[in-house]
Amino acid sequence: MSHGMRKITLIFCLFGAFPVFGQVDEHFSDGDFTHNPAWEGTEECFVVNNAFQLQSAAEAASKSFLFTPSRAFGDATWACWVKIDYPTSAYNYAAFYVASDRNDDIDACRAYYVRIGGANDAVSLFLQQGEKKTEIIKGLSGRLGAETVEVTVKLTRDREGRFELFSRLPDEMEFVSEGMAVDTTIGQSEYVGLMYANSGTTGRRYFFDDIVVTGSPTVDRTAPQWLALEMGDAGVLRLVFSEPMDFSNAAFEVDNGVGAPYAQSVSGDSRSVELSFSSAFEQGVIYTMKTDGLTDRAGNALLETERVFGYAEAAEPGDVLLNEVMFNQPEGSCEYIEVINVSGKLLDAAKLVFTTRKADGTLNAGHAPSASCLLPPGACVAVTEDAELVRRHHACPPGSRVVPMKWSVLNNEEATVVLTDAEKAVVYDELTYSESWHHPLIRNPKGVALERISPDFITQSEDSWHSASSETNYGTPGYRNSQYRETFEPAVDDSFVWLEPEAFSPDNDGWEDVCMIHYRTDEPGYAANVLVFDALGVEVCRLADNDLLSSEGTYVWDGTLANGTNANAGVYVLYFEMFHPQKGSRKAVKKPVVVSGR
Repeated sequence: MSHGMRKITLIFCLFGAFPVFGQVDEHFSDGDFTHNPAWEGTEECFVVNNAFQLQSAAEAASKSFLFTPSRAFGDATWACWVKIDYPTSAYNYAAFYVASDRNDDIDACRAYYVRIGGANDAVSLFLQQGEKKTEIIKGLSGRLGAETVEVTVKLTRDREGRFELFSRLPDEMEFVSEGMAVDTTIGQSEYVGLMYANSGTTGRRYFFDDIVVTGSPTVDRTAPQWLALEMGDAGVLRLVFSEPMDFSNAAFEVDNGVGAPYAQSVSGDSRSVELSFSSAFEQGVIYTMKTDGLTDRAGNALLETERVFGYAEAAEPGDVLLNEVMFNQPEGSCEYIEVINVSGKLLDAAKLVFTTRKADGTLNAGHAPSASCLLPPGACVAVTEDAELVRRHHACPPGSRVVPMKWSVLNNEEATVVLTDAEKAVVYDELTYSESWHHPLIRNPKGVALERISPDFITQSEDSWHSASSETNYGTPGYRNSQYRETFEPAVDDSFVWLEPEAFSPDNDGWEDVCMIHYRTDEPGYAANVLVFDALGVEVCRLADNDLLSSEGTYVWDGTLANGTNANAGVYVLYFEMFHPQKGSRKAVKKPVVVSGR
């Protein structure tokens, strides 16, 4: 059967059983790929040959691609005929991009694609998130192992994200299933495309034809993300977003007397805008950019409507602290480290190096974020290998700062994390964490972060850290910690010891999981013993044993007893004894503290 006859047969075989929602129906019969429909990309690396097939035309080793608009994604079917006149390998293969969010950069898109060939000579389905590519349907290995590869691939997807991948070789009458998978990482499509990766001698060995796509578009209900705010020349800002935006009703304004821009230039893909202001931005000033009326093309409003920017200052020890560590990777997500800016400066996280200490005490090489990430006073940022994956896993709110960084795996039991500068000459903060610091209710620490209770607490103390709440999927990367507490609340009377709260529920759900025991002294030199007794008067926990006190401070009881178990619900008694060894004076108080279930 000729390939031209196969075209007609294929159409009826694929679509005779269900209604057609015609999205793409391309057979290159007009000898042109630039209209009806228009394909865009590396156009110079493709031609339509005399057999009315799209053929590769690369002069050197390349990764060439073409895309055309297609929003088919719900109850969708994609089909394509592919021929590779050369044995496939890791350097010679083709790809059918069935759903992509962009058409201008093959290495930056979020997409699903079917790979034809490769090292295992198979037809497989991949999820692409920028440069990260994950195989979600592993095709039959060796199925394409021939001198010349010729195959028709077909992929189906229902509205719940169930994919099934098929292939058919020239001598086969029916399609063969390569496998099934469910994946909902990507929720919509803007483009369908073709790609081939060729070596220096195979630039004309790839052929594509009979591209048929049907299905219905999905409704975009996802709010766009504000990815970056970049400072350019004097008075110029560039705003970058996660998807094409509608700028027609958008307004922008900067505080400190700068005002609105006098000109704006939208990028060709509508993912960024360059704003020009009459005033240049000054060193040492922290500005706030506010936006209004900015939506994506589906009308979803930008949820983060203001952002701080300015020229970053140099950090000093104590300006930035370790604030959260996810050191035992969750299933389906990644490890991360979070820091918080406790200074009054505008800092840049890209100037920080995240590393660990070796057994001999020296520092490993470590890594820094690849792109600038400004941290205003009080703000935090989490660094991780896959920022999008971490955001989704923990349902991070708009405005949370999670940025990608090359990663070195952290030890699951214990390690020393160090925050330093590029030369490793200045240590800003350092933490030796332990798996044993987790709350007794945490039976399996996998996927549970340790959060700093307050930046006012010293870093290297078990009492300064607490397991992240179950309510946040055990982590709060890039935003306020679930276990954050104010460290010093004013007393309601003249007491030298008071509790906040007086009743707490140490169930690790993020709601009053710890009891803060605040104290104050009227002169220096006091020491303290702090104990907890049960209703029968039996000591169950000792929080301080002759500790030298500050002028004011806080102890934390997380409901853990001396034997390592969690306290049962009931009324306990806190005994706080404060004595002055030199003067012989002594104060003591007993206060009820209630452990309850929420």
